[in-house]
Amino acid sequence: MAFMDFMIDKGYAPAGSITPWKSAAKQVFSTVEGDEFEGADVRTFDIDEYMSRFENRSIGKYSHESLRAYRQRFRKAVEAYRAYLADPNWRPPAKRTPRPKRAEAGTAATKRPKASPPSAQTDQTKPAPPSSGTLIAYPFPLKNGQMAQLHLPTQGLDRADAERLTHFIRALVFDQPAQLPAGEDE
Repeated sequence: MAFMDFMIDKGYAPAGSITPWKSAAKQVFSTVEGDEFEGADVRTFDIDEYMSRFENRSIGKYSHESLRAYRQRFRKAVEAYRAYLADPNWRPPAKRTPRPKRAEAGTAATKRPKASPPSAQTDQTKPAPPSSGTLIAYPFPLKNGQMAQLHLPTQGLDRADAERLTHFIRALVFDQPAQLPAGEDE
């Protein structure tokens, strides 16, 4: 807990990023170790095994999505602390915010282009490619000859997410209304 306070106090990360880690770590430690968890040694335990113990002790208290969030936040907190213990000069990677591109001076590009309609996808709205370790691309040929790419977890897809994905794809279908032949009245 003190390490996460240190990261916030020194400005290595904003409180909004670290507070969820701290909250998850406190909840996980107090559930597994009890109220006197301050002496827990995080240098050597297996994070997945520890989280399994947390999940076993909190059956029925949290949704599947909440448990997934706890697992992810707890892992980030423990891994950051372990990295710091291994190298006290360690700093979290700096987040970079993309800057808008400026037109080069002295070119014809000084006029602003017309805004594209909201439905058109631009480079700024395209989703980022998935990180190589967590998702795998599955090509899916469509009837019109185009190739769709599904990016799904490498660790398997649970039934609930598969059902949600199916419902989402069905919601994207746009059936053209039937057209009456020219000259016929209703």
